Amino acid sequence: MVSKSAWLVKSRGVGSHTLGSVLTIYEQIQLSVEAAEEHLRGRLSTREGADAARMSPRTFQQYFPALTGYRFTEYLRKRRLSEAVLDLADSGDTILEIAFRYGYESHEAFTRAFKKEFGFPPSRVRLEDTPVIRTRKIDLIGEVNMGVLTKKLPKMTVICFDGFKPDPEIKAHEKLGAWMRRHPEVVGTHRIFGHNIDYDGNLAFDPDNVGYRVMMTVPEADPEIADDGHYMTIEPGTFVVTGIEGSFEEDPTGAWITAGWRRLQEMMRRNGIQMHPSCRCYEESLEPVEPGNVRMDLYTEIA
Repeated sequence: MVSKSAWLVKSRGVGSHTLGSVLTIYEQIQLSVEAAEEHLRGRLSTREGADAARMSPRTFQQYFPALTGYRFTEYLRKRRLSEAVLDLADSGDTILEIAFRYGYESHEAFTRAFKKEFGFPPSRVRLEDTPVIRTRKIDLIGEVNMGVLTKKLPKMTVICFDGFKPDPEIKAHEKLGAWMRRHPEVVGTHRIFGHNIDYDGNLAFDPDNVGYRVMMTVPEADPEIADDGHYMTIEPGTFVVTGIEGSFEEDPTGAWITAGWRRLQEMMRRNGIQMHPSCRCYEESLEPVEPGNVRMDLYTEIA
């Protein structure tokens, strides 16, 4: 059987930047999840998880918890202990053998970790019918259609910065970058979204936009440090998502961005999917695979 990680690399073209082959952030993180699953009985470092996701360790440690709710090492530990529960229940192996299998060097170390995770020692699994809440394998992808995923975005508090012509996106991102440097204490795990706006700050759909709004997720709104930005709430919703990557040096018109939006529209048309009346669309800024490129995931809200 072909693993999901191998399927992603083969079918979605990791390392290739033709339209439709660029991985979304969800697919990248899923590659690291698959690597973790393949190494539940072996060693796997955070750097190796980042390598599997084709990401730098810094970016990986930002996005893995943002999308899964766990740090990578935390996910590995929880999954190993969850699999150990099954071995305890279904095999005749000793607790020490199971401890060694999942990377613990002693019965005592395994018992401590197990008790911390589940609230009771591993021996109880065999002594009585004890219910155990196990951590299941994460699946961030689900079904892929024409290189497009369907994902739910949660409710998010964001700080926003607006830029206007000329170079609205550059101006908006420069404002955000300056704010992040002034307030590093609030820049933890975060995501960065954006969209075109008109002069009144409303969502705009004209590719030749007059303005751009960049939005970074924050734990909570703090007006005392908003500076020249403002806070807003992105309400939860269901979106179709696709990934794009390209170079403004090679294509100053950004036609590859427009083509990505058209791909979303075509997938929706072919499958009879209706755009949500809110017409919300976002671009999520991501680390490019090729240095110097611009990479984004594109989101359109659906009904």
